[in-house]
Amino acid sequence: MKGETPVLIAEPPVKRTQRASRVDRAAANPVGDPLFDALRAMRRELAAEAGVPPYVIFHDAVLRAMASERPATRSALADIPGVGGKKLDAWGDAFLNVIRQF
Repeated sequence: MKGETPVLIAEPPVKRTQRASRVDRAAANPVGDPLFDALRAMRRELAAEAGVPPYVIFHDAVLRAMASERPATRSALADIPGVGGKKLDAWGDAFLNVIRQF
């Protein structure tokens, strides 16, 4: 404290969040991509049948990944983050049929 020895203070690292802001996520939705629009239409239809909000079926980020990766099999679809076993069994074939049309 009298200046005889230097004092070193460790600063904690700055945390950076992985989540994008709402504006970034909205801007990331492909505009005019017919596959993405068809996947959203399928999600909307399935959600209406199940009586749940569309995001319960799959989030937009999952649909974006489907549109960009274009999985052809159930196992490839299962590799997309957000597609779990229950969702794959319940809705996987419907979304694969939409992807196959493009």
